[in-house]
Amino acid sequence: MFREILVAVDSSPTAQRALETAGELAMALNACLTVISVAPEVSGGAAQAGVDVQALEDKVETETQRLLREAADALPEELPVTTVLKHGHAGERIVEQLAAGGHDLLVMGSRGRGRFVSNVFGSVAAHVHYHASVAMLVIHPEE
Repeated sequence: MFREILVAVDSSPTAQRALETAGELAMALNACLTVISVAPEVSGGAAQAGVDVQALEDKVETETQRLLREAADALPEELPVTTVLKHGHAGERIVEQLAAGGHDLLVMGSRGRGRFVSNVFGSVAAHVHYHASVAMLVIHPEE
């Protein structure tokens, strides 16, 4: 069964539900749990708009660290948890972590934006689905 579970978190409600589900699965299966969050890169055009890029990058880093800390704190104390912070495109970094960490299950939330919006703006879950070779449990928004 699953021994190394990876759960991807962001600030969405579905990611919170994915974290809860992954924690429950890891406890039930006596598996290790890794929580990953990806800090997006700041656009190069931000400087041209008069934005302090370094300050914005620092804020993104701090917020992502906070998100990971809160995620780990929300899990049962007896569950072994590792946190991973990556930078860049979320789908690419998650796929890289799946391979590097030897994970056999990915749990993640889907924003449920629909096929058209996902095709236009991209979808992290779709990217991972097409590039990963492990089982995925995708948590969809509640009705």
